[in-house]
Amino acid sequence: MKNHAFYGGKIQRRIIILTLSSILGMCVLIAGASYFIFHNYLQSSLIVSTENNLKMLSDSVNANLQDVYRMARFCQGSSDIAEYIKASPEPGSVLSVSTYDRLYEEYQNNASNSFIPRVIVATDDHYLQACQISYSTSVDISRGIRELPFFSSMLEADDYDFSLGIIADPFVRGNSKYVIPLIRPISYRFNATPGGFLYMEISTDMITSKLPSYYMEEGSRLFLLMGEHLYLLENQSINEIKPDYRILKDISDVSVSNADVYRIDTAAGERTVIVFPLLMDGCYLAQTVSVQESERQMRIFTMILLGILIGIIAIGVAMVIMMNDMIHKPLSGIRAKIKKVSEGDFTRDASIEADHEIGEIGKGINDLAESILKLLTSRVENEKQKRDLEYKMLQSQINPHFLYNTLNSIKMMAVAQGATGITEMTTSLASLLRSISKGTSLLVPIEEEFSLVKHYFTIENLRYGGMIRFDIRVDDEEILQAQILKFTLQPLVENAIFHGLEPKGGTGTISLHAYYTASKDGGRDICIDVKDDGVGIPASRCKTLLNENDNENENRSEFFREIGISNVHKRLQYEFGENYGLFIESEENNFTNIRVTIPERREDV
Repeated sequence: MKNHAFYGGKIQRRIIILTLSSILGMCVLIAGASYFIFHNYLQSSLIVSTENNLKMLSDSVNANLQDVYRMARFCQGSSDIAEYIKASPEPGSVLSVSTYDRLYEEYQNNASNSFIPRVIVATDDHYLQACQISYSTSVDISRGIRELPFFSSMLEADDYDFSLGIIADPFVRGNSKYVIPLIRPISYRFNATPGGFLYMEISTDMITSKLPSYYMEEGSRLFLLMGEHLYLLENQSINEIKPDYRILKDISDVSVSNADVYRIDTAAGERTVIVFPLLMDGCYLAQTVSVQESERQMRIFTMILLGILIGIIAIGVAMVIMMNDMIHKPLSGIRAKIKKVSEGDFTRDASIEADHEIGEIGKGINDLAESILKLLTSRVENEKQKRDLEYKMLQSQINPHFLYNTLNSIKMMAVAQGATGITEMTTSLASLLRSISKGTSLLVPIEEEFSLVKHYFTIENLRYGGMIRFDIRVDDEEILQAQILKFTLQPLVENAIFHGLEPKGGTGTISLHAYYTASKDGGRDICIDVKDDGVGIPASRCKTLLNENDNENENRSEFFREIGISNVHKRLQYEFGENYGLFIESEENNFTNIRVTIPERREDV
């Protein structure tokens, strides 16, 4: 009996069958193709990498050899040296000294002189020598060169002959220095007949000095071939070895004009060798490709297998993504939108709306968020209007007791002083009342706020019989045009009189100091210090003063009862932010300073 759950035509079963078939085919295809591609790629990349490295090394050595040949050609073609060969002057003669100077100058100016330890120009009787200090000798070097076993063969050779290979310097004690000798004839001037010879030594440092910076794969080996000699270049040294690599025959039988790749048999098995010719006839640099190739193949093949597994996982992920796009992703978007709404983000998110059932839910949530935003906006606007109305009510809340006391003071002064202060007091009262009732703006220029405080102080000072001094100091006239909340300073001056100076005995000084200070955003703020030299405030009281309910303090003055210090502080923070407001500093029996800090605002901002 057939399983209808499997043989049904539902989309889910079709997707599973299609996916399984695709995964199986992809695994077979990737496994076969990756092995073939990897095997060929590794072989070619190793050869190319070795070839590039060896080419840079051979190019560097050849550049130095060019300088060596340049020195040799100079010695063979210089008219000064030819004249010296012809004359064979005694050592110390003018011709001998001048020829030596010319030879030494050319030697010193040669870019590769550090790789030419010795240059000798010799006649039958005398010789000139330019050499490095460590290669100097007192031996009759001209005779010693003629006695060398390879002297005649190298002198009579048609070109430079390097088949001798590397030898210990025959003129340095201890044979601790190894060189490649070069001997060439020098002809008389205007005559092809040899009259002397050139003897040069090429230091093996020309090759070994480049080995520290030369990169080779692990298991790779670097060789120098010179005629029948094979040298292993390793650890900044050159060591002649027996050619267990059958490389001599394979390479010497082939004319190499550029890089060549050979497959040779060795005792350790078949090896790939890269060969580059040098500018010395019959000399080559050769390097074997890394013997660790098979291990690297296994590591890379393992990576390929991991890649296949990753591919299978990727297909599974693709299936999950497909289901995610259909169901889970829209639901996650709706859930995220609900979270944003709970955090206060009511902007419309079009990504959760679509032409299906889940999209309709998203549209409904967006509509709900916009409705909440409109409601909150309306509520904020209502609160602002409420604050404005409360402030306007404060303007009309001049306590009748204050007006009564003021008028009573006017009457008493008229009786006691013959009406001398009536004009000043009534003028200040009228100006004060005009400032209080004028306009509905919350922000006024600091200059206008100072004027209101002056009028208020005049009245209070007259009440106290002129025993209070008042001082206003402004560091910069621009401050006067900045904006401040109306009725900010008057409650502070009032507090200084009733709680600072009155307990002291009604005498003292109140000073206002306005100045700029740096703001946290790199601009500048305005500070206004209201300071009195009264009885001060206890430290414990300073900490709670700005958080009190002013309406509960029955010991305050009757003037502007609702506009107390904590109220001023809250108004400033509502208007300008939590970084602004009042800051109290006091010392008992000495002073109290209330600092007003506001941002710099002007009417056009």
